[in-house]
Amino acid sequence: MKVGVMDSGAGGLTILNAIHQKHPYLDLVYLADDAFAPYGTKSITQLQDRLVKVGRFFENEKVCAIVVACNTATVAAIDALRASTLLPIIGVEPAVKPAFRLSKKRRVAVLATPVTAESPRLNQLIDLWKEDSHVSIMSSSTLAFDIDAWPETEEKVKQTIEQLSQEMLAQNIDTLVLACTHYPLVKHLFEQILGSECEIIEPSEGVTAQLIRRLTESYPNDMSQLLDAVSKHQDSSENQGSIELCSSLGFKNMQRLNSWVISSSAIKGCRHVLI
Repeated sequence: MKVGVMDSGAGGLTILNAIHQKHPYLDLVYLADDAFAPYGTKSITQLQDRLVKVGRFFENEKVCAIVVACNTATVAAIDALRASTLLPIIGVEPAVKPAFRLSKKRRVAVLATPVTAESPRLNQLIDLWKEDSHVSIMSSSTLAFDIDAWPETEEKVKQTIEQLSQEMLAQNIDTLVLACTHYPLVKHLFEQILGSECEIIEPSEGVTAQLIRRLTESYPNDMSQLLDAVSKHQDSSENQGSIELCSSLGFKNMQRLNSWVISSSAIKGCRHVLI
């Protein structure tokens, strides 16, 4: 069973890694839409048009579901994608609900791209779950793009994270929501500055669970047969799914994409695709 996973760059690989580690029997096609990056500076209309084209690409790939592993694309354009395809669509929303439950000091920061930070959906989620918590919505227009260019931009990424983290420390933040799938790739840098007293929340486990729920709902017989085969032959290489990496920019960033994949042995190929 094949699943499409997309993002503007490398960030969605945090979701792909979680899916593959939990459900290694799935075949995964990853699209890094580098040619249209950064998504965080695009208009809503631009993102909606782009996501519809991404949907057509995945339909041609014969996937069973599409994971929009990008917070910005989810809040700005996932409805347009859902209206354009019959495939199950799984998005990524900021994990504010668990953050508010975990925060002992009731002081939560949400770090996102500008599009996500200004989106009605994020503010709806915050209003729904914050109760008496203080919430600081923070954004960076460069961090996700700079993470895509790692390691050449390592020092710039560290400077940005230092600045953002110092603002959080000054506000006595004890729970941070990483509301962009790029940010967990450098979670360790936030941890170094914020320390163990600050909980850092990211959405990969929740998205993985939702994907399996949607696959089970949409393809009950196929999923049942697949899981039966996996349980009977747990150690068989036949049950190991593959990962294919695609980029709309060509092979320029392919080495970087490869470097963020945890199960590199599962990568069966890399492709340049036109969207």
